[in-house]
Amino acid sequence: MTRYSGGESVGSGMYWNLKSLNVVGLKTAGVLPGGGELRYRRLPFVVLFVLMIALGGLYILFLPVMIICTTVYLLGVRVFGSLLLQMRKSAAFGWRPSEAYLSGKGTEKKEEETGKKEG
Repeated sequence: MTRYSGGESVGSGMYWNLKSLNVVGLKTAGVLPGGGELRYRRLPFVVLFVLMIALGGLYILFLPVMIICTTVYLLGVRVFGSLLLQMRKSAAFGWRPSEAYLSGKGTEKKEEETGKKEG
């Protein structure tokens, strides 16, 4: 695989940027996109063909695993999500910041004062 830089004039073919994993296909001779800091490698068709077969094989191998994991996740969210929702609804707190309980402490003093005045 030959190395090229961005902005360099090259022939037709497939060029792979390893940092961004982009593949640039040129049907005719042209200039590679990007500046000089981008590095490309020319991929021969045979390497690209073998690479695509290998990636497709990995996809087929991991597809059952992805299906099982997705099913377990969705069932878990269905079962335990509703359970957590019910637990959240049943929890009650005595403190509500929007309500003010200002009349509770002063009533004892007023009762004592009224009791002293009467007696």
